[in-house]
Amino acid sequence: MFKQDFRLPNGLENQRQYHIKCGPGDIAPIVIVPGDQGRVQSIVEKISNPKKIAENRGLITYTGNYEGYPVSVTSTGMGGTSASIVYEELINIGAKVLIRIGSVAGLQEEIEEGDIVIPYACVRDDGASNYYVDENFPATASPEVYLSLTLSSKELKINYKTGINWSHSCFYNRDPEYFQRWGRCRVISMDMEASALFVVSSLRGIKSGFIGICYANRFKQSKKEKVDLSVPDTTRDLIKEATSNAIDITLKAVKKLYQSESLGTLEMKIF
Repeated sequence: MFKQDFRLPNGLENQRQYHIKCGPGDIAPIVIVPGDQGRVQSIVEKISNPKKIAENRGLITYTGNYEGYPVSVTSTGMGGTSASIVYEELINIGAKVLIRIGSVAGLQEEIEEGDIVIPYACVRDDGASNYYVDENFPATASPEVYLSLTLSSKELKINYKTGINWSHSCFYNRDPEYFQRWGRCRVISMDMEASALFVVSSLRGIKSGFIGICYANRFKQSKKEKVDLSVPDTTRDLIKEATSNAIDITLKAVKKLYQSESLGTLEMKIF
């Protein structure tokens, strides 16, 4: 039984944060949170007036604006345990919306390399969220963020697939059943950070969403007795294009969220 009351302050708000090395006024109300440090630069190239705020332990933060709307980007590292630290610290200093852009592997035949997925919920197996709350607590995207991402995708005429994602915590598991069991349950994809994002955001009272780029199909790779754990070259053109598309969708969604009455008034500080 968990007795924490997440409605109460944790005592770390409004001060410089230990891991991300950011403080009050450093970030925008909406923060894009990729896992990969290398993806930060791809996002930063599409925003205006980016300013590097901090870099510590591979956790990199930039703040700028997109079409006049403030936005920050912070890398989280790999896995729910690392990512949850970043989510918590960003919330401590004023983040109101967190949107993850990350890589996924497909768990259905039709989820192909280069596909974009926008999950509305996650299976919680991320290695962190069970330390927050009981396992029957759901991990769901915020409806406003999910809707902004899917609408942005449609307006840009970029196809996406949606469903439930599995956030797991053992990349090199060799057991075919590890992957096949969730495919049989119609789970569409897998990553390592999204369910922690959904749970932490919900508990802390902010909004969140996730958009993923499919790098490989683990369902197909685990059909035989031995699992193929390889990932094809991530510098291929179809992955580059999908990543660029996912960033465009997210930035358009950021603008929609600022304009949405459902989120109330977000502070429009110009960085």
